[in-house]
Amino acid sequence: MIPFFRKIRQKLLSRNKVTRYLVYALGEILLVVIGILIALQVNNWNEGRKQEKISDQTLQSLEEEINEARSNLEKIISFNERILELSNRFLAGELTKDSLENDPTQIFYLTTYAFTTLNFAITEQELSTERTILGRQSLNAKLRISLQDYLSMGDLEELLGNFWNNEVLPYFIEKKMMVVYNRFLKQESINKEDIQQIVNEEKFVNLVATTNSMNYQFLNLLKQLDKDLEEALVLIKEEEHD
Repeated sequence: MIPFFRKIRQKLLSRNKVTRYLVYALGEILLVVIGILIALQVNNWNEGRKQEKISDQTLQSLEEEINEARSNLEKIISFNERILELSNRFLAGELTKDSLENDPTQIFYLTTYAFTTLNFAITEQELSTERTILGRQSLNAKLRISLQDYLSMGDLEELLGNFWNNEVLPYFIEKKMMVVYNRFLKQESINKEDIQQIVNEEKFVNLVATTNSMNYQFLNLLKQLDKDLEEALVLIKEEEHD
C-alpha cells in the first residue's frame, strides 16, 4: 500500500501538479489520522472490557468478604445481646443468688464483652486505590461508612478492654476470684458458694453497670455496621445485574 501511494506522489510531482499533490498529501495524512484514531478506539474498547472483567471479579470478592463479615457479626451480636440481657436482669434485681444456683457461671458474663475480628482487606484495598470500583460512587460511599463503623467499634472495644484490665481484673484479684474465674474460662463447674462474696457487693454492681452501658453502645454499633454492610450488598447485586 505504501509503495502504491509513493508512486502516485512521484507521478504528480513529475507533472508539476502541486495543487493536486497537496490535496493528495492531505488525504493521505487524513487516512493515517483516521487509522490511528480507529486503533486507539479499539485499544480503549479492549481496555474497557478488561477493566470491566476485573471490576466484576472485584465485586464478587467484595460480596464474599462482606457475607463472611456479616456471618461473624451475627454470632457476635447474638452473644452480646445475651450478655446485655443478663446484666439488665442483674441490675434490675431479677438475677438473684437463688437464680444463680443452677448456673453460677453467669456472674462472670456480667463484666465481659464480645470482641470483634473482621476482615476487610479487599474493601480497604479497593477504597485506597479506587481502581476497579471507580465510578460506583454510591457503593464507594457505603463501603467507606461501613469501614468507619468498624473503626468506631474498635475505639469502643479498646475502652472496654482497658476497663476490664484496669478495673475488673484487679477487682477479681483483690477478691481472690481468679481461681474461680479460670474455672469459668475452662468451662469447668462452679458452685454458688464460689461467687457469693461478690454477687451483692456495691463495687461489683457498679462494675456490671459500667460494662452494661458500654456494651449497650457496642451492640448498637454492631447492628449499625451489619445494616450498612447489608445495604452495601444490595448495591453490589445491583452492579452485578447492570
